[in-house]
Amino acid sequence: MAFMRKQAVVEAIDLNTITPEDAERRITAGVKKYATNEANYAAADANTPYLGHIVGMGIESSNLADITMSIERQFLTRMTAKIGAGEGSADFKLAPGELGKLRILDGQDALAATPGLSVKMLMDLGHMPKNDAYLEKVMSFAYVMATGDGWKTADALKKMAAKAEKLAGAERVEALANLNSLVARAKDYDALLADAAKLAASKSAAYRHDKDGYDALNSELGLTVDKIKGASAGGDAALLAKLRGEEAEIRTRLKMSAAKLRVSQEVAEAAGRRRAIESAKVAEVRAALQAAVSSAAKLS
Repeated sequence: MAFMRKQAVVEAIDLNTITPEDAERRITAGVKKYATNEANYAAADANTPYLGHIVGMGIESSNLADITMSIERQFLTRMTAKIGAGEGSADFKLAPGELGKLRILDGQDALAATPGLSVKMLMDLGHMPKNDAYLEKVMSFAYVMATGDGWKTADALKKMAAKAEKLAGAERVEALANLNSLVARAKDYDALLADAAKLAASKSAAYRHDKDGYDALNSELGLTVDKIKGASAGGDAALLAKLRGEEAEIRTRLKMSAAKLRVSQEVAEAAGRRRAIESAKVAEVRAALQAAVSSAAKLS
């Protein structure tokens, strides 16, 4: 089964017949046309983020849906039978069936931030066998996020120091004050990365904040639904139409909040678990933070 893409033909392959490394290479090659950081793309491995220009491939967030479709058209799977997700639900899930085109359902790709995590997603969804040896080399989504923040902070500090160095007089005094503030932030984040337990506590606090927001929206939806019942019984068509509009708006916000909550929950749960691959990536970004702080200190 082949799918045309511009002048190239992408031959879809059964995920059960290739290695995780083969799948990773195909996924990386498939997102090339969306990448704008050529150097990072050329050196990309399982743990190179799709998003971001500092350590990522430079892909814009608006292209993430295209990346998912790129993955879908490259592979065949036996998880093709549609079954109901549960009683009373209009959603469905996929179960083993005839070999056919891969399909990634809405929201299932939320944590596929790198080629390696995309392969993990395919394993988690049952499209290919789980391979623990491969997964040991894949950095968790939590640490993609945590180290990404560190790289952005180090980069911002370097740029601010370079700008301050060229200034004089009052402008330099103001720039150095801002620089010292960012130095303090960089030191704090370096210390946070150094302690997995503190990092996990920080991410758990962020999750609780997101959970509170999600619960508040759920309560708001419940109140609106109750009002709709009352308006329906009272026969007030204008009020009912207004409330239906409010319900649709809340449900849209709730869906977005649920996606955000899923991400923050994953980060909170995984931030305290640091394997060799996460330790290595943390060491790299901490070295970059400390180098940026040291360079900035010379201007004070």
